[in-house]
Amino acid sequence: MMNQDRLLRDFQEELAETNTVTFPIVVDSFTNYWNYEFGSLHNLPADIDRIIANQATQLGLME
Repeated sequence: MMNQDRLLRDFQEELAETNTVTFPIVVDSFTNYWNYEFGSLHNLPADIDRIIANQATQLGLME
């Protein structure tokens, strides 16, 4: 089982390198892996939504 902190750090690093094409792929991959490792998305840290929304805004995918 992967450490949650390590997974979050790796996700943030990978997310920072996304573009409009790879962004949804990276987010889907992360959420699928998190669900597999930890059994639910309910235990995601609260700031994950903010991190994803911030990157989506920077890419012009949302306002």
